[in-house]
Amino acid sequence: MFLGIGASLAGLAVQTASRRHRTRNLQAPVVAWGDSLTAGAGATAPARRYPAVAAGLYTPARTVVNQGIGGQTSTQIAARQGAVPILVSLAGPIPMRLSRTWDFAQGLSGWQSRAAASPPAVIRTEGPHLIIEALGTPQTGAQVWLGETLSKGTVCTLEFDIDMGGSGWIEVGVVNAPTESHPTGDWAASTGFSAGGRKSLTFTVGTGVAQTANSLLLMPHTRVGTYRISNVSLVTRSQVAVTAKSVNVLTNSGAFSGSIQGSIGGIAGVMTTDTSGGWTFTRTDAGPMMEVGAEAPFVPAQAAALRSHTAWIWAGRNNFTDPARVKADIAAMTGFLGHERFLVGAILPGANDMGSGLQTIRTLNADLAAAYGARFVDLVAALQAAGNGSDGDNIDIAAGHIPRSLRSDAIHLNDAGYAVVATAMAAANQG
Repeated sequence: MFLGIGASLAGLAVQTASRRHRTRNLQAPVVAWGDSLTAGAGATAPARRYPAVAAGLYTPARTVVNQGIGGQTSTQIAARQGAVPILVSLAGPIPMRLSRTWDFAQGLSGWQSRAAASPPAVIRTEGPHLIIEALGTPQTGAQVWLGETLSKGTVCTLEFDIDMGGSGWIEVGVVNAPTESHPTGDWAASTGFSAGGRKSLTFTVGTGVAQTANSLLLMPHTRVGTYRISNVSLVTRSQVAVTAKSVNVLTNSGAFSGSIQGSIGGIAGVMTTDTSGGWTFTRTDAGPMMEVGAEAPFVPAQAAALRSHTAWIWAGRNNFTDPARVKADIAAMTGFLGHERFLVGAILPGANDMGSGLQTIRTLNADLAAAYGARFVDLVAALQAAGNGSDGDNIDIAAGHIPRSLRSDAIHLNDAGYAVVATAMAAANQG
């Protein structure tokens, strides 16, 4: 009898732990990976797209991140997810990126009076302020060595607060000085202004006389006055062109567009595209120049950020004619997750898919069902079961297509169709 009670208690404990585990899983965020069907083409509003509808089917509402992009193949989707490597070759090294701030409460912090002419401006600190007492001498002001050489084309953003002290004008920018201890040099880029306040200035190295820069300069020039400057920061932005890539994930509905955050060799940045499909990598973290080899992996930031999410994968519609590729991509996506919390949605036939094309989709879905079992969601069957019984819907169902009452065009669904998909995915989800 005591053994029976113990076994019952042990069983109850296992059931309770299982329920708690499932509850935690059902509260975990979801990411929906896919193409235009996941993006919601044909829906009347963002709230009618299937991931948004699915989120509201849970109590409380569950986070479902929509990662659908129109026109993308299973390979592009898998590359965005992190399962398929994106290998890039660059036109040169990843440029250095400088991020500097100056706290004048700690002293001059390396700033010196510019030595281009005599008598130079007098500089000192007062609390958090750098004070420049301009004496009306040409080419004088306050200058600081950056410790790095900024190459031509480097974009600089300089921010600071300034009280002009009643004076009328000041020129600021970057210069190329001969040495750290001799603050002179030619402008590599500069701009001037005549009003005080908060400044945010952007300039590009090489637009002045010098083609490179190594110092920052604040120069009242010939204007007599006392200038009070604080909260100074300088951030540079440099880009490098991508000469080759293994997968182009910056497409949307057939056009080259968009950007994606990620890293190359551990250096964070943003990859952008032009309308011709040319990529540019813009570094976002500070550090020295870095050489990278050919075919270096570009790792999307979202690959790590979304990896632990429950994954709903609906991919392959745009390249179902290569079923081996679709199956390999989906297998890579599920394997990349490192957990078993995923669903795989069936590929929908389009109204124009006939004969061998329709049979390819049927066979592909059968293979996916066999591979993923309970994690495969037969969206074709769910949509066909939701037909309204009209002659048109019945004709579509008999032909193996999606009922026209649930479609906005030959391929995409309408609000009612996306609601069916949302219900099917949420019902099949086990964590």
